[in-house]
Amino acid sequence: MKTVLLVEDCEDDIRLVQSAFARYATAVRLETVRSGEAALDLLRCRQVDAQPNLPVCILLDMCMANGNGIWLLRGLGDTPGLRDIPVVVMSETGDALGPARAFGSVVGAVEKPARQHEFKKLVDDLARLAGAMPQMVS
Repeated sequence: MKTVLLVEDCEDDIRLVQSAFARYATAVRLETVRSGEAALDLLRCRQVDAQPNLPVCILLDMCMANGNGIWLLRGLGDTPGLRDIPVVVMSETGDALGPARAFGSVVGAVEKPARQHEFKKLVDDLARLAGAMPQMVS
């Protein structure tokens, strides 16, 4: 099963995204980490496995308590094998999305929806992206 990695530190937003994925994208597994550092550690560890299990895309909150999404985007860009994972960035404010667009791995940027029904389109788009993407392997 293909995986989307959610990098989000707000528990309410995590529950909202998990609920939307469970309801609208049952063929895609959602995995969650709560910081950019945890995401980069997880992805780098998986790279060294005999059969890497990397996500087909990353859903990244740009504004987190423990650093911002730009830090993770730089880390992904500096790591061969991770720099090509597509990233969709989210923020509650549109101004946080601008700097993310400079990174080649960013394939989409959206203002973070505030309600369950607003996540449906985002989840549908991610599920479509995940379905179209081959499993990432090094």
